[in-house]
Amino acid sequence: MKDKIILALDTTDIEFALSTAKKLLNKIFTIKLGLQFFNAHGKVGIKKFNDIGINNLMLDLKINDIENTSYEAIKSLSDINFNYLTVMALGGSQMINKCKEAAKEINPNLNILAVTILTSLNNNDLKNMGVNNNVEDMVINLANSSKNADGFVCSGNEALNLRKKISKEKKIFCPGVRMAGDNKNDQQRIISPKKALENGADKIIMGRSILTGNPEKNIDKILSTLN
Repeated sequence: MKDKIILALDTTDIEFALSTAKKLLNKIFTIKLGLQFFNAHGKVGIKKFNDIGINNLMLDLKINDIENTSYEAIKSLSDINFNYLTVMALGGSQMINKCKEAAKEINPNLNILAVTILTSLNNNDLKNMGVNNNVEDMVINLANSSKNADGFVCSGNEALNLRKKISKEKKIFCPGVRMAGDNKNDQQRIISPKKALENGADKIIMGRSILTGNPEKNIDKILSTLN
């Protein structure tokens, strides 16, 4: 089950990120690096992970712009190695198509993952934004409008419905995953690792639940619940 876990290293501390990745690499599928890390260290920081053999990482940049800008932004990443890149489903189908075009030009193995509704949001948040639909309906709507993506990012709570209504084959990566008793922090729609996978997630993304305390013991505990 170690091939199911993506370790989220949301930090600006590059030495901590590298040392943690080295310690846990044989217990996870890959790592996720997001805006916090990328804004601090850019492509130079990504290359340090490539240098230690992590070439399939998930780059969580949540690209969301007009089609040509999104295309060029992805093309500018051609000199680093990563296999998964997040874009916002709200960008629309034409942006998704341009992102996929750029992705295939720089790396035939690069997967574009459309982010639906952030796991830090709930139904009340959508209502305050003037959105009449609930979260689950919005996830389906956004996934449908970005169905040309290689996969989707959503809470594990919506994964089952997404599997039924949108795709049985496309990748579903799920953040907001917590063990029982863990602090939910800024997440609203949390779910256990086992339940997320049972609902159809291909990968679960976990950061603070692994990194708080003893990462090696924490990940062993998580893996024991999945076997």
